[in-house]
Amino acid sequence: MTRKDVILFVERGGLRLDRFLSDKVEGYSRAYLKGLIERGCVLVDGARREPDHRVETGALVKILWPKAAWAQAPFEDWVLHEDPHILVMDKPAGLLMHPLGESWEATPEAALTEREANLAGLLLLRRPAIAASGADRCGLVHRLDKQTSGVLVVAKSPAVQEALLAAFRDRTVHKVYRAVVLGEMGATTVSAPVGRVSGTRRVRVTQWGREAETDFKSLTPRRGLSLVSAEPRTGRTHQIRAHLAAVGHPVLGDAEWFGERERSALHALGLPSPPRMLLHAWRIRFSHPKSGKEVSFTAPLPKDFRDYWRSVKG
Repeated sequence: MTRKDVILFVERGGLRLDRFLSDKVEGYSRAYLKGLIERGCVLVDGARREPDHRVETGALVKILWPKAAWAQAPFEDWVLHEDPHILVMDKPAGLLMHPLGESWEATPEAALTEREANLAGLLLLRRPAIAASGADRCGLVHRLDKQTSGVLVVAKSPAVQEALLAAFRDRTVHKVYRAVVLGEMGATTVSAPVGRVSGTRRVRVTQWGREAETDFKSLTPRRGLSLVSAEPRTGRTHQIRAHLAAVGHPVLGDAEWFGERERSALHALGLPSPPRMLLHAWRIRFSHPKSGKEVSFTAPLPKDFRDYWRSVKG
């Protein structure tokens, strides 16, 4: 899927370039269009200009939609299962679910012009029929953090998307994660509200949060670390990470919770720094939205995760 360049004629001058574009191009926020200008993707009479440039009557403004350098990502290698109704993927760590701005929700093609690879854009490129069906958000029904790897389900039609969203709301979707955490952790259930405290972005355990519950089970404690299984009973943002941090066992490599003190403790154990946040969505189980039969899909631990745990065992 590619976008044709847009040429606009300035009938009445005087507006800032970013304001002119936001008035003329529907479905994109002014901030998004300002970003395109700053990237040199907007020309005024053939020349690059700044967002605050005042356009003159009679000028021609051209938008050169940037092409995604990440379009050749090995998307098909990540497919675990596909049928006419659902697509199940093994998302790699480092891949954004979707652009951070809002423009892509109103105009999905905006996901294709982002500098950074994102799953929404790849779905537009590799499975355009999903967006064409009318499915919202390119068929996405749940999300994983950028640095979290693992199993992810995509709906291929609006009806299937609604059924899956209802299953998540009704808590009939069962998910299991794997994580490497600091400290030797035993089996426990953490029931504590999580949310953002006013003025901060970090999700944490707080009395002002929403109810959240996670079951944890230690699979293998070793050398002051633990490989744990986490089963969230609710689906709050960053729930597993916040609960683990609250009980003193942060996920290794977690940018929010694994700080200088935790890194010092890790090095004191004679262990190397992790390659990334070691959290992986391992398995998902739910009733298929069409057949009604229970289905289960597993994403094997990725190589960087296995290699790090092997170095700890070594």
